Amino acid sequence: MKLAFLGPAPPFRGGIVTYYGLLARALTGRGHEVFWASFKRQYPGFLFPGTTQQGETAAWLDHPHTPRFVPWSPWSWWRAARDIRAAAPRALVIKYWLPFFAPGFWAVTWLLRRWTDTRIIYLLDNVIPHEKYPLGMFLTRRALGNGHGFIAQSDQVRRDLFSVLPAVDPQQVRTVPHPVYDFGRPGRERKSKAAARAALDLPAEARIVLFFGFIKPYKGVLHLIDAAGDLKREFGDGLQVLIVGDIYGDRQPYLDRIAASDGRGIIRLIDGFVPDETVEDYFLAADLVVLPYVSATQSGIVQIAYHYDLPVVTTRVGGLPEVVQDGRTGFLVPPGDAAALAAAITRFFREGKAAEFAAAVAVEKRKYSWDAMAEAVEDLAGQGEQA
Repeated sequence: MKLAFLGPAPPFRGGIVTYYGLLARALTGRGHEVFWASFKRQYPGFLFPGTTQQGETAAWLDHPHTPRFVPWSPWSWWRAARDIRAAAPRALVIKYWLPFFAPGFWAVTWLLRRWTDTRIIYLLDNVIPHEKYPLGMFLTRRALGNGHGFIAQSDQVRRDLFSVLPAVDPQQVRTVPHPVYDFGRPGRERKSKAAARAALDLPAEARIVLFFGFIKPYKGVLHLIDAAGDLKREFGDGLQVLIVGDIYGDRQPYLDRIAASDGRGIIRLIDGFVPDETVEDYFLAADLVVLPYVSATQSGIVQIAYHYDLPVVTTRVGGLPEVVQDGRTGFLVPPGDAAALAAAITRFFREGKAAEFAAAVAVEKRKYSWDAMAEAVEDLAGQGEQA
């Protein structure tokens, strides 16, 4: 079957780009042809709060693509629709995560619905954005209203879809968890924990707690910084809190909070984009991933952690309790509660939960396969009609 994507591709960076690359690999591995209509621009510079929109992408995560789409250029929307029409795919897959892209997605899908019989499949990261967005719900309804089928990556997202578009046919909605992310080079032997720590200049014997990902207010990183004081009192310098990611917006509140923290000596902030080839080292080096989100639907970072059999401490928000099983693959705590966060991390290490939880993660992650996501795409695209 011939399929198409509309979404960002290298040299743009981030989890969305990686997701498309891994989904393309899964679909082509199952015998499908994938045409990727990619972004020529992603955000205007004045709207982008991070350090850079582009970064190094590992070659094995890339896939051929045609840059056309610019979110604020109607001319580019028409060109992208024209290219997709010429490719003649059975279905177009669009990953939806922000209302900022909705006008362009609406225009492309509106044109395709009038020019072709291509099915429009929305793969839903978020239906309701984490942060307020002008006309967000209106724009989301317009874009998603052109969809023929939907893949929600958590029950929470599925509920959000029906709250925004109550007339959607439930038979055209699939709920498939976010698959695991693998940043390893195919065929390359995985590093040991000691080798990964040495490569990152991390202490060989310390307990390493890792936050990884874009740093935005809803990610709750300030609460992890606040928890560091209790962790230092419990473990001294034998525990390190590693905060790794590109800060979106003002860095100063994070720097000020670290400076004021009783645990400032055990906090290591690595601010900036992490190249794909280095991502794996951080997860191999860590003992525990901590995601203190204030709000969430699901998290691709959990799926990276699970790929490397790492337990996760996170909050009871959105779809996270659907993925992190409290007391089995990690711990769940209330959002915004630094003391509870510190207590869960302390319990993990004091009760020696690492091996037990890692074994449970190794079993749990089997359900988060790319084949399951590819099967949902095939199903909604109507593979049986092509037989």
